[in-house]
Amino acid sequence: MNHTLAWIEILLDQTASDAERDDAAMDLGFSLNEEAVEIALLTVANDETVDEMIRASCGESLAQIWIAHNQVSREKLSLLTGIALGEAISMIKSENME
Repeated sequence: MNHTLAWIEILLDQTASDAERDDAAMDLGFSLNEEAVEIALLTVANDETVDEMIRASCGESLAQIWIAHNQVSREKLSLLTGIALGEAISMIKSENME
């Protein structure tokens, strides 16, 4: 199993600790721009039952992926809510990619 799939599995595992899920969310920000990564991050970022720390990390990781590819997905950005949206926008603005 490659690392990306393992991180996705941990992120989506509701029985994993918040620390493990948060670490997985942050690690996914360094992965290649794979659709499965973005779907997992978007899913958890918008799940209001998930701790805000994890949701924020998902937003940051999505922005990190977009910044690395020098292309912000406005469609996916518009799907984010709450703290995940705020963190993504903050990171994008800090890179002057508005």
